[in-house]
Amino acid sequence: MAIYRAETKPISRSAGRSVVAAAAYRSGENLTNEVDGHEHKYSPRQNSVSHKAIFIPDGGTADRSELWNGAEASEKRKDARTGREWVLALPNELTSEQRADLADSFARALVERYGVAVDVAVHLPGNEGDDRNHHAHIMTTTRKVERDAEGKLSFGDKSTIELSDKKRSSMGLGKAADEVKEVRQLWANLANSALERAGQEARIDHRTNEAQGLDRVPERHMGANVVALERKGHETPTGNHNRRIRAENAQRAEVIDFALAKLEQAVKVMRDGFEKVAQAFDRLTPPVQQKAEKTASKWAAFTKGLKAGAAKDAEAERKRLAEERERAEAVERERAEQKARDAKAYQEMLQARAERRGRGR
Repeated sequence: MAIYRAETKPISRSAGRSVVAAAAYRSGENLTNEVDGHEHKYSPRQNSVSHKAIFIPDGGTADRSELWNGAEASEKRKDARTGREWVLALPNELTSEQRADLADSFARALVERYGVAVDVAVHLPGNEGDDRNHHAHIMTTTRKVERDAEGKLSFGDKSTIELSDKKRSSMGLGKAADEVKEVRQLWANLANSALERAGQEARIDHRTNEAQGLDRVPERHMGANVVALERKGHETPTGNHNRRIRAENAQRAEVIDFALAKLEQAVKVMRDGFEKVAQAFDRLTPPVQQKAEKTASKWAAFTKGLKAGAAKDAEAERKRLAEERERAEAVERERAEQKARDAKAYQEMLQARAERRGRGR
């Protein structure tokens, strides 16, 4: 089963570490630290290194000694970070070539993301450890790297992942811890894509057990030395801790399985009950539907009658109003004619009176 591991830590002078020594050990080579003249001889380890490569932003590669001595020389502080390392668990389900390609793809992603130089070393499982423990050491410079006009490596500003949270905030970036989470997710995506291309069903997940919804306590990582001791029958604190965690996880799994079984039984009872209710409704549906249809027909007829009666009443009312209007108009005409006759008679009376007065004189 593919396991997830993507850990990162800085290589710092404050911890008494040298990035040249770290590179020599990871690559299985002999490298001399030009700062103090110390030669780190790790060529006997070269048989444990199945693949190594260096990537820089211009798309090319670089000499390992030049790269890491340049990284050492670019830092002046005695407590400076001179490098960063990512330790990755490579899926056992992949072939040796596929694991190397996967490690290189992660390295190229870091080069593109941060503009740094990246040194890859894929290690084989130890002779006395877990024979599935294929893993990669990915070392990066803390500063951006490019070649100058003379073709020499030039170390510029610190990459964004190395900056303080205050500095990152001023640049509109989130916290460095969130940046690490994003890179861990990047590794999971690349590994899962490689597994899918290889036709493997196994997948890894960068999230915690809690975030994945798993009610399981994680075990501690067992290094090669611890695994070797355990295989020889020697109990170790880490091994004892993991055995206790496995027992607790197994007990927790039993409780969960029991609860799920009870839940499944309850769901079945509920499902059976719902089916019986549905069957009862199916039996009731025909008579209920017929009664509903009859009721609907009666209401339709009643509504139709109401509409017809309302229309008849409206027509009678219209006729009544029209007749009243005609009668009122006839009365008004008669009144106007009578008024005209009265006015004419009055004029005639006045005229006759005037004529009599004229004869009397």
